[in-house]
Amino acid sequence: MMRKILFIVAVIFIAFLVEFLLFNFVGRWIMPNLLLLVVIFFNLLWGIRFSLFTAVIAGLLQDSFSTNPFGVHLFSFVVCAFAATLIKKIIYPGGSRSIRLLLVSLIVIVNFLVQFFLHMVFGVVDVRETMRFIFIPEMLTTLIVTNYCFNQLKICVLKFFV
Repeated sequence: MMRKILFIVAVIFIAFLVEFLLFNFVGRWIMPNLLLLVVIFFNLLWGIRFSLFTAVIAGLLQDSFSTNPFGVHLFSFVVCAFAATLIKKIIYPGGSRSIRLLLVSLIVIVNFLVQFFLHMVFGVVDVRETMRFIFIPEMLTTLIVTNYCFNQLKICVLKFFV
């Protein structure tokens, strides 16, 4: 149990560092939501308990370094952990790559909607600009790296836990 928790924290930290480096060197346009992928991966691998732990730690880390109101990422990641569990029960029994991409795309949409509505509560949001500059690039880049990230995470899990 403790090894899993330490492993999750290490993976979250690495994913956050990669997101940070991508943001600083490439820019906002090519920045997949790796922390969300980590939340989804641990939900598929070990279930809702570890996914919620991952969501809380990833949300706290993201909120600590974000200009958004504190708690936006935390809340959206926790909602996504629950949504991943519900969607997994409905569409993921087979586990093929296309179903995995559908699951990730639905969770990215849920994450975007939760954050969008929370931003609407805290201030004015331009829908057209948000769709063009945040949602579409995040969706595309996250879907592009999904299978690679899941395969690399699976390799790491197999090395540490088998």
